Amino acid sequence: MTDWHKKIKNYLGEGTYECTLDDKVFKKAVKELNEDPKQRALQIEALRQWVIQQPHLRNTRTDDIFLLRFLRHAKFSQLKAQKTLDNFWTVRTVEGKGAPEWFKNMDPKDPKNEEILDIGMQVPLPGRDDNGRKVILVRTGGYDPYKHDFGFTLKTGFMMNDILLLDEENQVHGFVILLDFSEFGVAHATNWNREIIGKAMKCWQDVYPTRNKGVHYYNTPTLFNALMEIFRFFMKDKMKNRTKFHWASLESLHKDIPKRMLPDYLGGEAGTLEDLKKSWKAEVMANREELLLNGKYSVDESKRPSDDGTLGLQGSFRKLAVD
Repeated sequence: MTDWHKKIKNYLGEGTYECTLDDKVFKKAVKELNEDPKQRALQIEALRQWVIQQPHLRNTRTDDIFLLRFLRHAKFSQLKAQKTLDNFWTVRTVEGKGAPEWFKNMDPKDPKNEEILDIGMQVPLPGRDDNGRKVILVRTGGYDPYKHDFGFTLKTGFMMNDILLLDEENQVHGFVILLDFSEFGVAHATNWNREIIGKAMKCWQDVYPTRNKGVHYYNTPTLFNALMEIFRFFMKDKMKNRTKFHWASLESLHKDIPKRMLPDYLGGEAGTLEDLKKSWKAEVMANREELLLNGKYSVDESKRPSDDGTLGLQGSFRKLAVD
């Protein structure tokens, strides 16, 4: 059991949430996310009641700590939280509306999943950057495209999201993605077609309740230029303004990602990539129950209310509270 879980009483409880944020981070949540400790329990309950009332979502989670991450991501707008939460379960389970093949069997002890974890294609870097954000290193060419199914490499990335969102500080500070293209070649590029890129971008931008604060590209080859145009097509304007290319310059990279967080092969001080991979795998295994838990839930598309353009979404609880 991780330190995070030890802080929580009644892990899947309803009406049992106790804030674990320190004063500094909590003040940020109040300022940037509109979090109000006096109304938080009521806001969680409002979202829970909405979920209960949706016939297609009745087999989904309603515990406090799960719902709260969607409220924080939505800056406590019920409407936005409802939409993201619906997307979260729909994309994971409904054929034709998402990518359920990427979310089936997220057991880290499954041999195929464990093999990708051993490769360490996605690794959260230790500590936080100067703004408190968690930085995730993604080695875009870190797998064998002739041996490994590309979907499995994406799956371990989503497993990472599920685990990192357990930490309340990550919910508040957000994430920075560092894409390292040092090992990326033509064979990898053939895996990244328009359909896959579109699905991956939807999951990243519209499905997970993550505050995506920046994307850094390092050592991008010329062949990536065409792919970048596809990425930009699916990328929201806000994210377009949060991307930065460092080309092959470690000096440029170190201005944005502290050396203390980076592995030694990127001129950093956080140790070897191999050690970081082993440490992260151990963290994933320690949180296996969370991954298995999410795999138990699904959307019943046959019971979804008629599409009136809002997917049955209700108004903002914040506005209702003021009124």
